[in-house]
Amino acid sequence: MTCMPELTIDDVTLAYDLVGDGEPVVLVAGCGQPAMAWHLSLVPALVAAGYRVLTFDNRGVAPSSSPPAPYSIDDLAADTLGLLDHLGMESVRIAGHSMGGWVAETLALRHPGRVRGAALMGSCNVGTAWEKAITTVERDLARLDHAMPPLYWATETLRYLPNRDLQDDSVVETWLMLLENQPVWPNPGRLGQYQACLDWSNDLDRTRGWPTIGVPCLVMAFEHDVDSPPARAREAAALIPGARFVEIPDASHLGIFTQGPEVAALLVEFFTGV
Repeated sequence: MTCMPELTIDDVTLAYDLVGDGEPVVLVAGCGQPAMAWHLSLVPALVAAGYRVLTFDNRGVAPSSSPPAPYSIDDLAADTLGLLDHLGMESVRIAGHSMGGWVAETLALRHPGRVRGAALMGSCNVGTAWEKAITTVERDLARLDHAMPPLYWATETLRYLPNRDLQDDSVVETWLMLLENQPVWPNPGRLGQYQACLDWSNDLDRTRGWPTIGVPCLVMAFEHDVDSPPARAREAAALIPGARFVEIPDASHLGIFTQGPEVAALLVEFFTGV
């Protein structure tokens, strides 16, 4: 994915990629997640199902630009909408993971005419005490702007795995080989995205919008997800009119990667019906 096209909207430049033909599907990445990660799990299946898939790096993740912090979920949603306008995508199916799910939720709530269906993956819940605490730590470390060692970032990702996987040396060693040499995530993007996540987790007013969402929604939870526990996701889904809830067994917050084929099949089934 070299030489990605770019779009500049006000103070941010977004790098994006389009693959496939057919009606558009938009995938919105989570906090710190590079867009290319979608191509490891979901893009091939969605393209094979006949969709044209748009992926992009959110503000704060290279090769998109990193304007000064703070950011908000509203900023990220506006970036996404601006990209859709630029590409002439009037109505899309959208899926977001973690922070990206919050962007998808915001667009479904505020711009229902632009969203045919929204899949909210590992994201739709009232913020937990753990989620708020760990995101506060991440935000405060970003404020210090200290260059953390690569192993720190690798273990930051590994903490999302189920306990049984963390006790399996072969699983941990495989993930470490994949993650230890990844580029360091610099500021201001790191601070900006963590601040956006923390503000969202602490905002209970947003949850009052769930009963007013008027587009079809799929709320996808993962059995061992500590950031978006299935019980809380199920409660949220019950408040969204007509929403479908599904729980992926034996999966953690990283389920979009570790259970990629199952997640992709559920997305294709959902998007086919909207």
